[in-house]
Amino acid sequence: MHSLTPGRLPRTCRNPDSLERGASMVIFALLVPVLFAGVAMAVDLGRLLYERQHLSNALDAAALAGVQSLPLDPVAARDAALAYARDNDPAADPAVSFWCVVASSGAAKTVVSSEIPTVCSPGTVAGAKCNQTICAIPCTPGSGHSCNTITVTDDKNVPFSFAPVIGIDTGNTGSLTSDACRGSCGAQAPNPMDVVLMADRTGSMSTADRNLMVTGIKNTLQTMTKDQQYVALGTIHRSSSSPGSCITTPSTSATTGPWIPVPFSNNYTLAPASAGGTPPLNTGSTLVRGLNCLTASSGGTYLASPMKAAARYVLGLAPNNLASLPARSLVTRKGIIFETDGEPNEQSITGSTSLNNSNDIGSTNGATACNNLKTVATNAKTQSVLIVTVAFGSATTARCTSGGELVRNVLAAAASPDSQGNHSDADNDCSTPALRAVENADGDYFYCAATGTELGPIFVSAVNAINPTAHLIRIPS
Repeated sequence: MHSLTPGRLPRTCRNPDSLERGASMVIFALLVPVLFAGVAMAVDLGRLLYERQHLSNALDAAALAGVQSLPLDPVAARDAALAYARDNDPAADPAVSFWCVVASSGAAKTVVSSEIPTVCSPGTVAGAKCNQTICAIPCTPGSGHSCNTITVTDDKNVPFSFAPVIGIDTGNTGSLTSDACRGSCGAQAPNPMDVVLMADRTGSMSTADRNLMVTGIKNTLQTMTKDQQYVALGTIHRSSSSPGSCITTPSTSATTGPWIPVPFSNNYTLAPASAGGTPPLNTGSTLVRGLNCLTASSGGTYLASPMKAAARYVLGLAPNNLASLPARSLVTRKGIIFETDGEPNEQSITGSTSLNNSNDIGSTNGATACNNLKTVATNAKTQSVLIVTVAFGSATTARCTSGGELVRNVLAAAASPDSQGNHSDADNDCSTPALRAVENADGDYFYCAATGTELGPIFVSAVNAINPTAHLIRIPS
């Protein structure tokens, strides 16, 4: 017999397996809530991440949809952004704000004020956020202000399915923001373009204004991307067929010599000294050399013939050098920037307004000359050439003929319709800086300038107009 000790069971009465099973049940019971909480959080956090990405996609779509209406119709831009956000995510309710995005000075990170108001017009540069490439200025539409960028911001509460058992009912995506800009938006224009710049260098332009026009064109080249934007230079009047050392030497004849003396160039700038810096001009480029020696001509101001020559050249209906330059992977936009400073002063040249032949056209009747310009421009626009016109100096007040149509209205009619399909128009006589600011910020493709100093920002804005693609950007912090 085994003796019993008080308080203890005999060794033969204890069951080790039973004790282990009991302990395992206790541990399992303690782990079940932990395991369930882990699974619940994994499932619900996965849903939270999905909803965050879904909202982000909806905001991207909203920003890109809204910016299509800028700068002309900010109300439509806001409505489109809200509609697209809710179409893509019914729970979305974003806040909408606007910016004017222009170039930055680089390392100094300040606003390049010459781009205001031609690129966009915020009214003040207060509150600008800049990096080395762009500056974003808060912009409230209305009262003459125009904005080229839209921001949509939202966050979203996501109800959890399993986590409530551990006391967590919802999660939040956090605040998400999408910014979309229309045009080059201060940075170098990213899309491929073939651009013919038709520059008036007739004697009615002063030497000072002509030199400032040249400087403006050069500054414009420094905002472009040479391997994507190919630029040719045309002149009013013609250049010489035997130019000697200067490719833009004026012709001594109204009917001989090229309208487009400088072929398309893709080497007009060099690499910048530092990332994000302004690229220096390549003084060895034919385009830069042609600008450097651009002098006045003694010929009259022709309109239809140089427009026709530019359209034929950019479309390849007349020989050009595009085949010798590297091909670009995306569809190339064709554009003409046409600047003139006065009414037509042409010889009678029998020709056709059709782009299918190379004949010049001219008329001593100013009304006919102006109508010829409009017809030629219409033929070019029919073939998807985007035309930007600039009335300089007396072109804002001159008439095609005594008592006839204003040249500024003719140039506006020659320009392409705006992004909403409305005809470009001359809103006023551009007689004061304020009126010119209004004209140049109205979102269409007709511009005006009174001095050579004003031409620089207009050429930049004109290039932006040819490149109206909307794209997502990031507003500097």
